[in-house]
Amino acid sequence: MRPLLLLLLAGAALLLGGALWKARAVRLQTRYDALIAPVAARLGLDPLLIRAIIWRESRFQPDVRGLNKERGLMQVTPGVAEEWAQTTHSAPIALDQLFDPATNIAIGSWYFARLLHHWQETDNPTAFALAEYNAGRTNALRWIDPADPEAAAAFQRRISFPSTHRYVEAILGKYDEYRRGYFRSPWLSLWDRLLRSSSGASDQPTLEPAPSHL
Repeated sequence: MRPLLLLLLAGAALLLGGALWKARAVRLQTRYDALIAPVAARLGLDPLLIRAIIWRESRFQPDVRGLNKERGLMQVTPGVAEEWAQTTHSAPIALDQLFDPATNIAIGSWYFARLLHHWQETDNPTAFALAEYNAGRTNALRWIDPADPEAAAAFQRRISFPSTHRYVEAILGKYDEYRRGYFRSPWLSLWDRLLRSSSGASDQPTLEPAPSHL
């Protein structure tokens, strides 16, 4: 009976640990949903996609600094902040203001909506926009397949920066998880990626283009 009891206790401990992990993950990854929702609605974005970008850019830590002066949840650059202020006729944004979650989400989402609008003629604007968000428009334009310029699958195969390729795949995968309504542990997410890689499957969500007035 003792080995059986130990086995039952171990199983219970694993279940409890999994439940605690999931509860913590949900709290962390939804902590800014109230800030994301109104911004996403105004810009015509899916709030789950914005959440997925924040997950990849900062892991929901608002004080993250990048190597090129990027700041905050969506790693907004000073140039993007200046462009946002000029376009929206807002006061100039100091770098430290980008650590404010509401400010960062507003500017980062605005910028991403503009990228989506630029790529709206493609079959999956999200993939193109994510690559540009990470590596800039010059590089994104280089990765367009001349034989099939609107195809996201061909575009993604041509991304020559491994870090950008991983970036796009990671966000698309996390966005898909969010849309399916659950938060998977890191080891299960890794298992999912291994299965998709071995099967050659590609599960790429699409998003409606941003409004034309951006």
